[in-house]
Amino acid sequence: MDTILLPVTSHTGWARDVAAAAVETEAGTETEAVVMHLFEDGEAETTRSNLDYPVDETLTLDELATRKRGVSATTDVFEDAGINVQVRGYNGGDEPAGEIVAAAEREGADRIYLYSRKRSPAGKAVFGSTIQKVLLNASCPVVVYPFGAR
Repeated sequence: MDTILLPVTSHTGWARDVAAAAVETEAGTETEAVVMHLFEDGEAETTRSNLDYPVDETLTLDELATRKRGVSATTDVFEDAGINVQVRGYNGGDEPAGEIVAAAEREGADRIYLYSRKRSPAGKAVFGSTIQKVLLNASCPVVVYPFGAR
């Protein structure tokens, strides 16, 4: 059975599109999906407080990740296609690409699915490119779903 990794943000449309593309690409194979959410600084605490969860009970990052819109949109697509899906939450840190590559290693991912945003060449030079860093450092194939393809 192959394992695919999909890092997603809270952008529901992008998350749903890349999940649908992964379902199409993986059709006819035995695949399990790991949906990953990287929590930015303070996001986990904000999510906990927005849930109004009892203080004496702690939700793990995995449990918090299941509450994110992009994650639930992605898991819905996989579940509707009959693909087993697991959700993982990770602290984002300063280098999201490094976290994605490390998560792919931990999860034993056979492929990573990413979606691209439309950004000018100057924007990529100034802000860097998470996709480029993942492509250069991942030990498995990386599938990049282009902006606006659906």
